[in-house]
Amino acid sequence: MATVKWSAHAMDRVREQARYIAEQSCSTEIAWKWASDIFDEAENLADFPSMGHSLPEFPDAPYLEILVRKNFRLIYRKVDEVCYIVTVRRCSMLLDEATLSELDSVE
Repeated sequence: MATVKWSAHAMDRVREQARYIAEQSCSTEIAWKWASDIFDEAENLADFPSMGHSLPEFPDAPYLEILVRKNFRLIYRKVDEVCYIVTVRRCSMLLDEATLSELDSVE
């Protein structure tokens, strides 16, 4: 069984996105459901740490992603028996070299 660890950056991204969803939908319930889905998928990594797939933009990078609700990417790095969640992004937000470098520094 793997351990799942969230970076501060990833938690900030979840909070920002949940806030945005609540504002746009005028519903905190919808935002809470979205956040719950994100955390549930992350917790599945404890039992299935290799369930993600490589990043389409950088298939050789040491990161994997899980698609949540078809339009969000939960991006993580697996090191031994630990899955480090590094960010959560909309699928429409493709990664570039600069963003990939930023992920490399996320702890």
